[in-house]
Amino acid sequence: MKLAGTLQAALTFTGIVVSASPSANATSVCCNTLAHQLPAIFHGKVSPDFNGLVQSRWSGTSMLRPGCIMTPQSADDVSRIVRILTRNRCQFAVKGGGHNANPGANSIDGGVSIDLVRLNTANLARDRSYVSLGAGLTWGRAYDAFNNSQVGFPGGVCEGVGVGGVSLGGGQSLFQAKMGWVVDNILEYQLVLASGEVVTASQRRRSDLFKALKGGNTNFGIVTRVKIAAFDFPGMWSGQVVSSIDKGATNRSAMLDSVSRAVVKFVAENNKDLDSGVQVAVAYPRGNVGQIALSALSNVANVAEPPSLKSFSDLPNRVSFAARHGKIADFTHQLSEFQPTGFRQVTASVTIDNDFETLRQIWDASDKVYNSLPQKDKIDWIVVLFPQPVIQQSYSKKRGGNSLGLSNNKKDQIVVWLASRWSDPSLDGMMDQARRDFIDATVAVAKKNNAYSPFLYINYAGPEQDPLCGYGAKSVAFFKRTAKKYDPNAVFQKLMPGGFKVSQAKCER
Repeated sequence: MKLAGTLQAALTFTGIVVSASPSANATSVCCNTLAHQLPAIFHGKVSPDFNGLVQSRWSGTSMLRPGCIMTPQSADDVSRIVRILTRNRCQFAVKGGGHNANPGANSIDGGVSIDLVRLNTANLARDRSYVSLGAGLTWGRAYDAFNNSQVGFPGGVCEGVGVGGVSLGGGQSLFQAKMGWVVDNILEYQLVLASGEVVTASQRRRSDLFKALKGGNTNFGIVTRVKIAAFDFPGMWSGQVVSSIDKGATNRSAMLDSVSRAVVKFVAENNKDLDSGVQVAVAYPRGNVGQIALSALSNVANVAEPPSLKSFSDLPNRVSFAARHGKIADFTHQLSEFQPTGFRQVTASVTIDNDFETLRQIWDASDKVYNSLPQKDKIDWIVVLFPQPVIQQSYSKKRGGNSLGLSNNKKDQIVVWLASRWSDPSLDGMMDQARRDFIDATVAVAKKNNAYSPFLYINYAGPEQDPLCGYGAKSVAFFKRTAKKYDPNAVFQKLMPGGFKVSQAKCER
């Protein structure tokens, strides 16, 4: 009894809470072992930085309470952690940038959280042909690291988004019309397999794993570093246009017509100006203050106000227009101001063909969902559009292909992202239902107009969506073969419950 009491006291001192349930006992064993073998990177519940690590996420909806947190400083650290977790059958989660709002996507209740925040190296190759980025970096810090190097590379468009998540989910960037998805520009992944082995995957080495990682999310291992193709890049032009939808000389219906036409025209003609890009957010800010459209404009050739973006700067009811020549870091910082941390978030993704009638009707469907909410004055209702021109898919093959299932797509598309936020946790249930209603409504509109695409951008997908099946049955079958080869004991299917699991993909044939 004295020995048991001493052990209990020791575990409590390190911040490990002992429970009678089998899963909790497994976590206690793992946390105790991790604390003993890797004390410099261990954080128990009484550690002074534990709560800060729990809260270092974009959305309050993803803040869970693990039994302990590990902050590895190297791939070897990750390897040792994985070996301990698999040996003791402990559940775990992995956090990179922490920018996914879905519960469980980057944290876990009661298990072990692996926070990659210390995997934050950023190096430029001597010949300037690639950058090597730690998976725990955010894109803002990655761009900042090379601010004085006049080098560019495809990466995320928000500064707080993590390198790891974007590098596994496809990845939209400022260069997508010119260079494709972020994953189409990755030269090499370093990752830790379920066995604890540290390996690399590239076009020449483990090419099947390399392709599977490019869209396959967290089903195959823990990525610790990526190498991304780089190029000389002196700077870019960016602009931000804010327009009122329902206040001004042009009425609301006509404004939504104008926004929709501008987006559809740009996507259809993006192949004529590969250097320009746009993201458009239409929002009802909290407090019933009206509806606005925010257009974030970019040109990576540093051309000011290119003709392809004129439809956005010329939108009626303009409230403000700010533009600058600068660096990628400047643009991502500006864009991130519209998606700050500190809120609770829902996320959902729907992809449509580039069709005016469909997009215009989606605004009406979205309004119907928003107006049905009993406490809509307490939320920011935000819907964001991302162009997905067909030319974006043409860059994949030269670097070994990706697993997004779009190689046979022949249509320009638009990704529709619900990114609404609020502060009061009591509204979580209302917003979960709103997300489901939004998905149902937008999918119904797209199918009615024969403009529906099953593709779902995985990093924006809601928890009830199945983005892996959205890639198609062929991709899912490839994922399953690859997962079985590199993770025969299904560690990343069973012990890492968060995220979208290939073992749970139920695709309609």
